[in-house]
Amino acid sequence: MKKSRIALPLAALIATVFVVPAHADPLKAPLGTPPVEAAPAASSAREGVTTFAATDPDDGLVTGSATTEVAPGLNLTQFDRFDPAGWIRGDTLAVDLGSKVLKPTYLSPGTVSARTPLSQQVARTGAVAGVNGDFFDINATGAPIGVGIDRGQLQTAPAAGHNLTASITDEGKAQLASVFLEATVTLPGGTVEATNFNSPVLGTDAIGVYTPLWGASGRATSVAGAARVREVELRDGVVTATREQPAAGPIAAGTTLLLAREAGADVLAALKPGDAVGVTYAPRSDAGKIAVAVGGNEVLLRDGVVQPVDNVAMAPRTAVGFSADGKRLWLATVDGRQADSRGMTELELARHLKSLGADDAINLDGGGSSTLLARNEGEAAPSVRNAPSDGGERLVPNGIGFATVPGSGNLTAFSPAPAVATGDANRVLTGLTRHLVADGHDETGAAVAADPRWSTSDPRRATVTRGVVTGHGAGRVDVVAKSGRASGRTALSVLGKAVRLGTSTEQVALSAAGAKSTFKVYGYDADGYGTWLEPDDVKLDYDHSVVQVEPSGDGYEVTALTASGASAITASAGGLTTHLAASVGTVPQVAAPLDGPAGWSATVFPAVVGAALSAAPGRDGGAGLALDYRLTGTTATRAAYVTPASPLPVPAGTQKIGLWVDGDGKGAWLRAELRDAANVASIVDLSLSVDWTGWRYVTAAVPAGLPDGQRLARFYAVENVPDQQYEGHLVFDDLTFEVAPTTAVPADPAPRDPALVTDGTLSGGLRVAVVSDAQFTADDPAGPLVAQARRALREAVAAKPDLVLINGDFVDRGTAPDFVLARQVITEELDGKVPWYYVPGNHEAEGGNGLANFQAAFGVTHQVVDVRGIRLVLMDSSRGSLRAGGFDQVRMLRDALDSAVKDRSVRGVVVAMHHPVKDPSPTGNSQLGDRKEATLLTQWLTGFEQASGKPAASVASHAGVFSLSRVDGVPYLVNGNSGKAPAAAPGDGGFVGWTLLRVDPADRAQPVRFETRPNVDSLTVSGPSSMVRGERAVVRASLRQGTRDVPVSYPVSADWSVGWGVVAFDPASGVLTALRPGVARLSVTVNGVTRTLVVTVRG
Repeated sequence: MKKSRIALPLAALIATVFVVPAHADPLKAPLGTPPVEAAPAASSAREGVTTFAATDPDDGLVTGSATTEVAPGLNLTQFDRFDPAGWIRGDTLAVDLGSKVLKPTYLSPGTVSARTPLSQQVARTGAVAGVNGDFFDINATGAPIGVGIDRGQLQTAPAAGHNLTASITDEGKAQLASVFLEATVTLPGGTVEATNFNSPVLGTDAIGVYTPLWGASGRATSVAGAARVREVELRDGVVTATREQPAAGPIAAGTTLLLAREAGADVLAALKPGDAVGVTYAPRSDAGKIAVAVGGNEVLLRDGVVQPVDNVAMAPRTAVGFSADGKRLWLATVDGRQADSRGMTELELARHLKSLGADDAINLDGGGSSTLLARNEGEAAPSVRNAPSDGGERLVPNGIGFATVPGSGNLTAFSPAPAVATGDANRVLTGLTRHLVADGHDETGAAVAADPRWSTSDPRRATVTRGVVTGHGAGRVDVVAKSGRASGRTALSVLGKAVRLGTSTEQVALSAAGAKSTFKVYGYDADGYGTWLEPDDVKLDYDHSVVQVEPSGDGYEVTALTASGASAITASAGGLTTHLAASVGTVPQVAAPLDGPAGWSATVFPAVVGAALSAAPGRDGGAGLALDYRLTGTTATRAAYVTPASPLPVPAGTQKIGLWVDGDGKGAWLRAELRDAANVASIVDLSLSVDWTGWRYVTAAVPAGLPDGQRLARFYAVENVPDQQYEGHLVFDDLTFEVAPTTAVPADPAPRDPALVTDGTLSGGLRVAVVSDAQFTADDPAGPLVAQARRALREAVAAKPDLVLINGDFVDRGTAPDFVLARQVITEELDGKVPWYYVPGNHEAEGGNGLANFQAAFGVTHQVVDVRGIRLVLMDSSRGSLRAGGFDQVRMLRDALDSAVKDRSVRGVVVAMHHPVKDPSPTGNSQLGDRKEATLLTQWLTGFEQASGKPAASVASHAGVFSLSRVDGVPYLVNGNSGKAPAAAPGDGGFVGWTLLRVDPADRAQPVRFETRPNVDSLTVSGPSSMVRGERAVVRASLRQGTRDVPVSYPVSADWSVGWGVVAFDPASGVLTALRPGVARLSVTVNGVTRTLVVTVRG
């Protein structure tokens, strides 16, 4: 590879722009978006940030927080925060330095220039918790840039600059301290000052002191670019060698090196072997004698005042905060560059440390370096608690942590917990198990082996045998571990009996033999509460010649045994089964043949860059797509984009994106951009450098775990090295998705929620008619979509609801004329007949000015309304998320739920928004784009039900199907289309109509119920006209919508009736049983239309 592909932090800010000719430019192209490769840096690796912060500080809402004890005086708090800029997930170690158990610890690999994962440094020093430390020379020596002190001994120190440290003194006082190097070199002709100690870089005229602590890294880069260099080797105070360049390899024990440049080298130039030279060095600080210190780069807080730090770049962060009296310390990390957490700006980090109680605070190395480890009491070793943005631990040079003094080793307590502490591990289904560990420990929290007696607080709900808990009945139960006077307990939620199973993925796709992946098996009770199943409770059946499946933690690890193939995997537990597929290898699918520029366009950034598309010969004699580009004219990062007219859907199971490229040897970086349903970008590398000529097939691996609904938005050539200025010509052919092979997998039965009426009608309580997704335009006010919208509203009015909820996408383009027509339709069909509310959908926001046209016609976009004791929280998800609709509505929802818990006049809550929490279709495209936001909503609604004992429900639309699901006790309705053609088969909820929602807290069994109301053009009932007593027959009903036939079965609501005595009918199965001679009339009513089957029963 001819160049490094590390983004340059200042390129976009101080780039040089070259003059280009003023004549007509054949490569003139529209301006595209700035390339992500040019984003500013936030850590040692100079990684780019992902987004930008809001100007005004808003600390948002803490949506989750849990604190555990690591050791006496040391607690770990893990939290999630949601604010106008997105999600933040962080971890904080709070340290009481008055604890007699704790010892501050300098974490390192043992030498200054070595780098190892922080977990190895923690293990080396015996620490129980810690965070990464200083910024470092990531591209060369790996050594820390600032000061390091271990047990009072100086490890590394720079010249003036980089002197800020997080320090703990010998007296146990933590403080923000400036530490300087005091070093002298006594030469035969006098004494001079040394400027650096074991430093990665020496400045002009510097003299550095290096000891065996330095390690194995070379020192040539420390004096790179120097006009003159001198290295002097000392042993026992005597010069043993001198040289004009630094020697390679580690420094021998008992040896000290002086490395100098320019004026410093001149000072040492006269030294020769045998000369006596003395060297002294020590840290100097007004903080007193320092026991442990690591360097940082910026003061965040000083004397309780937030400093003027950056409030733009969001990144993963590590920081240390100090109390005013020095008795308390906070070690904090914040995750970033992830959907789970955006990171923090330095200003946000400062505010965060202040909120913890810090008076002073310092910023340490962030980005991919940010790592925090901690153990729980009784655990044998610490583990990584945050989510490093590199996907795993980065190699770092140092950190700061805490160890404990040696304990007695005597058992003092237990800290029982699930053996695999992942999501929902504190749940167990009735009839199934959860494995616990006792985690016995002494007074310092150190692990002590013990075999406790186990018991539960209520054996009717759960029993436990040697740490294995078996659920017996729904409810909360405490599980107790006890041995002598030592005891401990943990709480579990026992769910109901499992009624269905599911898996974490529908397909495990493996690239080749030996490749590995994972999946989990879940169980769900009748109320939608679920958890992962212990592998001991699950039986698996699959083709053992294709894959090997072994238990792993809370799921299974799958290993490919063949180069290509597929197998269905059947998982059975509790008398239930579910299925998934495992595949090995890929099948190529050409996504775009690229036979010329039709359907493609070129854009550039910045404007001085050029790009043009044209037809060119392809690789196999056919046509190809040529990109002529100019990556010149500026030293800023430059990109030429190739973009399809519409993003290309990426099939589920795609493992790689492939592209044939006729290279030009110029070295452009070739990348592709994927975007998910929330328009979040993921960039993949097709080639780091097009350094070849002729045709070559290049591929980019699709990262595992990307959200559903990925689309290929564009591919592009980019250059981020300032002095690489060139023009070129590339030809592309056959853009290909490499998709995992499939196998026949038995279909799992779709869950059917009893809250959806399949036989009967709703009465009582609050009745709400839900209409959505008509999607008409003002271009055709008398057209079929407007007629369908009017029909839905008229049918809704005829059902005599308490109100009508228009739940988004009533219009199609969001233009002012569309809303004039919408207002006319609503006025003519609803005004004076029934109250109504209008919630905006994504099409209401497509007028080019957000929701301005909607607001001009209909007012507010979100509100809270109490109707007949039921609180309606109407939300704006028009931009695909609630946060994008204004964070004030997230606060509105939280406040509405909190006040409804206490308000006796509020007897239930319904939250309505256009986008579903979860798309009922496999694509996952039609749902809230922020999946963590979706999870938050489910948690809040379940939490409301549990705190208040009142019912909650969610109403959504957008997906083009009628669907009802249940998550942790709360029903989630997806209302289908009321005009636009549906997005699924009729039997899967793909029909046109509306829904009647009823909320009646007096109905203790089903306080929230739903009737789907399909439009009925005609209704037919088919079955026997005569039967013999005892005979059974199947009766079917279907309705017609235009050319669409819809079976009258779930999720279509109907009301079946039959006279008593002659026949019996089961609507669920459609079975009619003849009981005695006579004539029976079996009737079915769907949305006000009734048909009757007359049956004569003979004796």
